[in-house]
Amino acid sequence: MKKKVAKKKTVKKTIKKTISKSNQLDLDVVLQNMLGWAFDCGEILNSHLVRSYQEPLKILDKGKHGLQTEADLLSEKFVMAKIQEHYPDHLILSEEDSFKRQLKTGLPKDEYLWLIDPLDGTNNFYNRVPFFCVSLALNKGTETLAGVVYNPVNCELFYAIKGKGAWLIRLIGENEVKVKLEAPKGKKGFKEALLSANLTSKRVEKDLLKTFPEVRAMRRLGSAALEMSYVAAGMLDAYWEYRLQPWDMAAAGLICQEAGVKISNIEGGEYQPFGSSVLTADPALYDELRRILNIR
Repeated sequence: MKKKVAKKKTVKKTIKKTISKSNQLDLDVVLQNMLGWAFDCGEILNSHLVRSYQEPLKILDKGKHGLQTEADLLSEKFVMAKIQEHYPDHLILSEEDSFKRQLKTGLPKDEYLWLIDPLDGTNNFYNRVPFFCVSLALNKGTETLAGVVYNPVNCELFYAIKGKGAWLIRLIGENEVKVKLEAPKGKKGFKEALLSANLTSKRVEKDLLKTFPEVRAMRRLGSAALEMSYVAAGMLDAYWEYRLQPWDMAAAGLICQEAGVKISNIEGGEYQPFGSSVLTADPALYDELRRILNIR
């Protein structure tokens, strides 16, 4: 355990070296705050995960919205307090808070708005599957300016600032990997592709799979923010989902945009995090995949 803590400290130091200082309240400063908060939220989630092997996780049921754990709420409470402390004039839209208040919101105007998912992948977390994350994004209106997606169990960190590129820092054993994310340049066919989608048992999706081209493999991993980030990193070749919320997409959507992978809604319209669907893919696969998904 001591080694793992030491690794996280190393990652924090590495990140700080990559962020330039500024005399104004600019996005470099915002991102540095976001990274620190994501790490702290990750510690909250990990501590509850460890404890779950000795005593059951405390669960609240959100009904049709799915599970909610005590860890969701504590992670949310922590990061909301930090945002309110540092940026008291900014608005916040968070998954757990929105359900609690039954929040109904239209498209934001030109305000600064934080989009937070304190635990994306709650079903995985509840079953101790190590594929969940903290997702933090800062928007101005519908435009995402900075985003962080952090998987605390696997020590995977994705982050981006609008116009400044997207990055992945990942710990693999004793080795730290840091890469700037860039869309693949070569051509890739479906037979080589590893795809992910939140497929259900609905007939339309069963019919889709009957006519789908042969692929190397299909996955359903259970965290939209991580799966979109995996496309940005070339770890998945495409991901699509019909029903998402702004806090699911905002941070990872910016990471995809800055990496240069294709991203839109499923119909092919312009991506923005307040839409209900997303399709992101290797540029070599995007056009054909969009066509397949829109056959009726």
